[in-house]
Amino acid sequence: MKDLIKSTLLVATGAAVGAAVALLLTPKTGEQVRKQIKDLAEGAKGRALELANSMQAQAQECCEQVRQRLAEEAAADEQAPAAAATQPNKEA
Repeated sequence: MKDLIKSTLLVATGAAVGAAVALLLTPKTGEQVRKQIKDLAEGAKGRALELANSMQAQAQECCEQVRQRLAEEAAADEQAPAAAATQPNKEA
């Protein structure tokens, strides 16, 4: 999970730097550059929201899996003493 986040942030940062360099090096009017920056920012915002929603869904799924495992272990712990009490003691 950490690797996915780190990789995603690196890709997003690289894309942003590349876009900024491209904007600065292309011969356009100020108005055109401002519009292009605005469009890129809106696109980045949309992608960031999608990523945040995806990460939230993954985190919720992980939490649910942990809750299920804890509940299963708690149930197994409760059943273990009961099972031991019903078995006759075997002495050597």
